[in-house]
Amino acid sequence: MDLLDVMRKRLNEAGIDNVFSAMPDGRRYPESVTLAFGIPDRKTVFYDGTTTSPMRVTVIVKRVSEFAAMCDAQRAEAALKSSPLDSEDGSYQLGSVETTDPQPLPWDESGRFVWAFDVYIDTRKDFF
Repeated sequence: MDLLDVMRKRLNEAGIDNVFSAMPDGRRYPESVTLAFGIPDRKTVFYDGTTTSPMRVTVIVKRVSEFAAMCDAQRAEAALKSSPLDSEDGSYQLGSVETTDPQPLPWDESGRFVWAFDVYIDTRKDFF
């Protein structure tokens, strides 16, 4: 969870509020950003005991206006790509960060506009 906390903090620093790690109630938060972990890939263990863990975090931006959803998704993607996502409690070491381009999702039953993108992160943990 340290990684999601760091990502939430970077988005807040970029001026993006209402960031959650689970989809919030749409009546209480009509506009929100959700950070969702994807299924993790296999860990790779090297000869010295160091492990790397590739992860995917999907960032979902929900807004009342389509233009606001697009702009905030692009701003969130730029913030996460350019800001350091290093662990604050030392639980992981950052290997690499790559992002996809924000894309609109075709449908949201609440009538709001949703844009999303993925952040691919490789973390490293030393055995010694």
